[in-house]
Amino acid sequence: MAKNYLLPKGLVNRFNWVQTPIWLVEAAAFYMLLGFAKALPFPVVATIFGRFLGSFGYRNAQKRRVVRRNVSVVLPQTRERERETVVRRIFRVTGLAAAELFLLGRIWRRRAHYLEFSIHPEAQDIIARKEAIIFATAHVGAWQLCNLIGREHELAISVIYTQEANPWLHRFFLARRRAFGGPMVPSAGGARTFLRELAAGNSVGAAFDTRIDQGEMVPFFDIPTPTSTLPAMLAMRGYTLLPIRTVRLPNWRFLIEVEAPLSPRNPQAPRAEQIIDLTHQLNQRFEAWISEYPDQWLCMKRRWPKAAVVPQSPDV
Repeated sequence: MAKNYLLPKGLVNRFNWVQTPIWLVEAAAFYMLLGFAKALPFPVVATIFGRFLGSFGYRNAQKRRVVRRNVSVVLPQTRERERETVVRRIFRVTGLAAAELFLLGRIWRRRAHYLEFSIHPEAQDIIARKEAIIFATAHVGAWQLCNLIGREHELAISVIYTQEANPWLHRFFLARRRAFGGPMVPSAGGARTFLRELAAGNSVGAAFDTRIDQGEMVPFFDIPTPTSTLPAMLAMRGYTLLPIRTVRLPNWRFLIEVEAPLSPRNPQAPRAEQIIDLTHQLNQRFEAWISEYPDQWLCMKRRWPKAAVVPQSPDV
């Protein structure tokens, strides 16, 4: 997680004494935004947050370059002006995501108004048996709402989180995530944390579309890139791997969609090959989601290696 949200990292590193005061100011700002959000209807909050944070984030030249590069891979045949429109909308999504997290409890309490569920028949049978499941998603759409599938179907899904450096913000985000209804588990143990929760009978869920520098080189939009093989490795231990996403619908509604379980295409292949195959299948699901809603992919960090050949716009 980010160490600081309001000030550049370099400035804080030069003046260490400002760290605690800045953390307090940041926490106060977040609590003020939360109070503001609670006083207004969700559509109003999402609209305001989307416009404000979208405009604020787009001014960050470094982030803008990263997002542009990611979008150029996803939309290689799109002209520069259209790509830039997508980039602007992606920054707006940061505000929508903030509104969804801040008012997560309200969304759940009024789920009849806000939420729809679509579950593949094979996945429905597995969920009904209350098995320990690996729910894999990407930072596309309202991805933070995916864990609500657990509350809807009385399925224990452990909320595995990365601790904030700011202790006050850590408590802030922890309180918001309690709306998921599952056990709160810090991610310090890495893969062991996931294994422990699954062995205890709890399902786990996480987004796996970000770059993992120590990961395996697996194609993503036809470009090999370091990718986490953790969900595939867990699946090879006998747990079901289910792709899940949350689609933003018109009128401020959401569709939580659980797809068919993934399994190795060649069960007789060596274990290492099956892991790569499963990881590639998951990447292909992410590609489909991102291609459907490219302007809702929260891709603020470089996804592909710096040496990767990025497609040029037709304008070039």
